Amino acid sequence: MADQAWLGQRSPNWTDNAWWQAQIDAALASQNSAISNLRITLLHQELSLALHRVTGTDSGANFHTWAVWGSRTAGRTIRREELPVSQHATALTAAILATAGAIAITRQGNRGRCLGGAAMAAAAATCLTNKGLTRASAAIFGGNATVLDDIGRQTARFVATANDPAEFEQFLAQLRSGPAIDRGQDLLRGAYRHYHRASQATDPDQRDELMLCANLLAILHEHQRLEPYLDESIPYPLRRLVTQRLLGFSVGAEAMRVSADVPTRSPSPFPETLRTIEDPELHRLLDGPQGWDRTPNTTDGSAARDWTQLSDRMNFIVDLFRTRQADRNLFTPPYTEQQIELIQAGQVPPGPL
Repeated sequence: MADQAWLGQRSPNWTDNAWWQAQIDAALASQNSAISNLRITLLHQELSLALHRVTGTDSGANFHTWAVWGSRTAGRTIRREELPVSQHATALTAAILATAGAIAITRQGNRGRCLGGAAMAAAAATCLTNKGLTRASAAIFGGNATVLDDIGRQTARFVATANDPAEFEQFLAQLRSGPAIDRGQDLLRGAYRHYHRASQATDPDQRDELMLCANLLAILHEHQRLEPYLDESIPYPLRRLVTQRLLGFSVGAEAMRVSADVPTRSPSPFPETLRTIEDPELHRLLDGPQGWDRTPNTTDGSAARDWTQLSDRMNFIVDLFRTRQADRNLFTPPYTEQQIELIQAGQVPPGPL
């Protein structure tokens, strides 16, 4: 925050729930999805820092710390900057259509038309890919907005009530009962209980396990809510190809791909406080009977095969979150001060975002 004057101007409002709700309303109300996404990303940054203020200086990443980078990555698809996706998908679709056309023509005994059929297939592929990118952009933005609307609003309420035990219990009681797939908020209730307990923990091991458990409960809620948007964003025949070759993201200065195992930086992949797991609920989330980590206590085998499958996403995410719980790189600002000025003025900044 010390390096970003705009946050210093806004941080006095972070305990005011009405202020947060107005900021979220404004971000979601923009008619320009690219601008809306940029504002959503900045609000996740603010929510991350406001929640970090509640849970403590050394508490590490929280759900919104990760959401900053997810929203920033989503923005590239929303702005249709994924040119490599377009090129690869066009080439693949063209090959499929051209092969199918050539086979059909050959069977009819007219080999001379194969070249023309391939050219027509390539043109058709370009058209189909452009339509696919438009559909993907709309679906990804729908999910991007849903996360802020669904979880961001609740975090705003949490940071405004966390210091008052009676208000905190009232906040929890107002969350909807039921599973996320039915728009329930049971997982979120568990997440905020763990954040609240982490804010009062004095033992670093207990605090970090509570934070990781809260983050995983929140991300599980998010990904269950996002199932329809992810299903819509990638055509079924291309899902494994897109996962293997095209899905990458950056966290601060670190770039990685979901099709590769979560990278590690030291002989032990996990921070000292998370090498062993004592918290019963966190243990169940990771490697209990219905746990999400297919290869417990190692990052080997964390790579995703099909990102549209919840089990693949969570298998990757649990290791990603656990390895980088204490990584200060996660708090790197997503945009420069100059870019933020343009975003706040309702403009998409030039250059890479």
